[in-house]
Amino acid sequence: MKFFVMYAETCVEEYAAPGADIFELERGCLNSEFQFLDQSPLDVEISDEGGVDFPDFIVEGTIPLISEGIKRIFEKLKIDYIFYKLIRLTYAQLGRSENYWLALPPRINCLDTSKSVIEVEDNPFILPSELIREAKKICIAENLIGRYDIFKLAGVVNQEIIVTEKLKNALAAGNFENLFFYELEG
Repeated sequence: MKFFVMYAETCVEEYAAPGADIFELERGCLNSEFQFLDQSPLDVEISDEGGVDFPDFIVEGTIPLISEGIKRIFEKLKIDYIFYKLIRLTYAQLGRSENYWLALPPRINCLDTSKSVIEVEDNPFILPSELIREAKKICIAENLIGRYDIFKLAGVVNQEIIVTEKLKNALAAGNFENLFFYELEG
């Protein structure tokens, strides 16, 4: 089975960028800690740093936002394990508002540790379980993903959103703006 990293370009000047209010979601999104998030809608003014085009996929730091179109694909494929929160991005000066969804996938333990390369922080002053671990080469153990078609990696600090080939193909067929993929080496 092939796996892909799903990503968005973040340095496109024409694309709208969420303002500072979006960062109230950062703690919950960093490690997929759903207990720090609620499902009440959030209104966020667009940052002056961005443009006025609203692409289908926006990633602001650790916060992934998807359009209604991408969400429909997830629903069609019965992806029911993502945490959703309605985010209304507004640009008051132009009187524009677009609905997005925080779409936060769970973190799962699925790294093939015999094939992945994991760098571990060297710090003798903290417990081994508290050391920062980062996967420099990601290899997924297929038998550990279960029914998940989209997820993040547990046990490491990596922020990659990983999708199966099935989901990648469904999303690619939708021709969504600012939604890109690269294949993980097996």
